[in-house]
Amino acid sequence: MTDPDNTGSDNTDNDGREGLTDEPRARFRGTRWPGLIWAVPVVAAAIVLWLGFTAFNKSGPTVTVDFPTTGGFKPDSTKVKYRGVNVGYVASVKLSKSLDRMTVKLHFDSDMDGHLGAGTEFWVAGQSVDFNNLSSLKSIVAGPFIGMAPQPGKTVDHFVSLDEPPVIPKGAQGKTLTVIADQIGNLSRGASVFFNHFPVGKVVRLTMAPDGRSFTITAFINKKYENLVTTSSRFWDAGAVSVKLGGSGPSLMLESVPALITGALSFETPPGGQAVTETTRFHLYPSENAARTAPGPHAVPYRIVLAGGPHGLATGAAVKLEGADVGTVTGVAMHYDPASGRISTRIDIVLEPDSIPLAPPHDWNLANPTPQMNAMLATLISRGLRARMASSTPVVGGKIIELDMVKGAAPAGLGAGSPPEIPSVPGSSVNRIMAQVSTVLANIQDATGKIAAVSN
Repeated sequence: MTDPDNTGSDNTDNDGREGLTDEPRARFRGTRWPGLIWAVPVVAAAIVLWLGFTAFNKSGPTVTVDFPTTGGFKPDSTKVKYRGVNVGYVASVKLSKSLDRMTVKLHFDSDMDGHLGAGTEFWVAGQSVDFNNLSSLKSIVAGPFIGMAPQPGKTVDHFVSLDEPPVIPKGAQGKTLTVIADQIGNLSRGASVFFNHFPVGKVVRLTMAPDGRSFTITAFINKKYENLVTTSSRFWDAGAVSVKLGGSGPSLMLESVPALITGALSFETPPGGQAVTETTRFHLYPSENAARTAPGPHAVPYRIVLAGGPHGLATGAAVKLEGADVGTVTGVAMHYDPASGRISTRIDIVLEPDSIPLAPPHDWNLANPTPQMNAMLATLISRGLRARMASSTPVVGGKIIELDMVKGAAPAGLGAGSPPEIPSVPGSSVNRIMAQVSTVLANIQDATGKIAAVSN
């Protein structure tokens, strides 16, 4: 078929079919929205903006604190903690020109705004183990952190840290005591103070006298226990294992396991004391036994003279009346008499009226108990009471003074002088028996030696 319009087009395809048109052509249509590929950076930018807004919203005050130069602080890593809760972090650390201090910039959470006023305290924590708080062990692994005690008020820009962590929390209520000691043993800052084996306070400071002969211990007693302390209280070193003699025999006493390392104080309070004032001073005794047998305010002094040397008797030894603790030895001095060629030992003791109850209706006149004590001893001495040296535990125990009734004792009375003298006799029967046994053994050894010499 011919094209009447002479267009040159032919509607007949190769198969001779008519009426078919050309295939449609693709066309590009624009859109107002970007492609999905842009969704990823848009979402990422939104997240960054949100995180930035959140961080800005949570950011709190920034302060600087001067610390002694120490290692372990890491910017953006070392935490600031209040009662174990993270409240900030170290932003930067800068050494001073002298190298002995460093200025640390701290960033805090917004919650701390209004709690960094004047008086806020900072310190380095977690550098050593507190054996009274074994949870501190984890700080040795995690590294040091900055502890703090906040103070309400307008934020102060600059602080100076404490040289060491505080023992008592800021604002704690209680009573501060002063204890004087000749020696402090293993006692250390932060050691516990016990009453009847229950912790009631802490040791907050230890200082040595300029001459090095004594130490001042500052102890803090919690407010709810401060009524346990009076002027009659007696403190002793409770940081070591001690041996206590009781009715069932000797036993080992240990205040607590941490006390073996940090040391400890313990105290008891006999009746009759007054309220403690700022000028009250206590003496630290080396052991519980020494504290319990120490002279009280009503003690009455006497003296005893024994033939021979002291044989281990020392100040602080117990004085027993018919087996009951009634006093203590306050002095021991050996003397040699050139005229007689003999050695004697003067022993000073005190007797406690409170330890010798009187049968009713009688009672001690504690304002002046000396006349009553002298009258009691004079009566007992007339009936055979004598003083002698003995062992607290037969053979192996320490030396003590016994006041016992002695059958067939020669007549005697309470000696004159100041203080009066209590008559004495040689050591107890156990000591005499042991001396005789030693003599017999020495004779046997001597005889054995002679026999061996003859045999050879």
